[in-house]
Amino acid sequence: MQTDLTPATWQLWCFALLTLTMMMVLDSDLRERRIPNAVVLLGLCAGVLLNSFGPANGQAGLFGDFPGALGAAQAILGALVGLLVFLPLYLMRAMGAGDVKLLAALGSFVGPVEVLGVALCILLAGGLLALARMLWTHQSRQVLGNVWLVLGGMVQGGVHRFDPATQSVERMPYALAFAAGLLLYGGWRSVGGMPLIGI
Repeated sequence: MQTDLTPATWQLWCFALLTLTMMMVLDSDLRERRIPNAVVLLGLCAGVLLNSFGPANGQAGLFGDFPGALGAAQAILGALVGLLVFLPLYLMRAMGAGDVKLLAALGSFVGPVEVLGVALCILLAGGLLALARMLWTHQSRQVLGNVWLVLGGMVQGGVHRFDPATQSVERMPYALAFAAGLLLYGGWRSVGGMPLIGI
């Protein structure tokens, strides 16, 4: 079943709902240092619904030159790929569960291929923001010490001695990295850049 939406109108709705989702996530993460499940679930549902009932256009997707809905299966697959990409970081306690679920919601908008590029840009933005924050707050010694603890635990194959809940410097709201990474990737694709990771 498809609606009378044109591809351009569909794309506008996608960007509007994606922007609203990110603004709500940013607000919550900046104020409370948490990403609400309700906002993530609404974003996930919006992505799946828009891709299910929007105008199909040769599987071009949200960032394509000729945008069009991916279909329900590709939207759900995008959410699953998004969930799996950041899951190892959650298991290593390097990322919160809300961040993992948020990438799944973004995956429902952009599909399984584009979500990999989005994730790469989010990680790049997160690294740059963390570096800038480390230099700004003069906490490089503690941050580098924590990195050493994590890497040392991984190399030795034992249980990590690093506990982010007690040993971390104040946590950066990672929604900032999500917003910056999404803007970076969207900007790249809008000027004709190809998907960063092809399958």
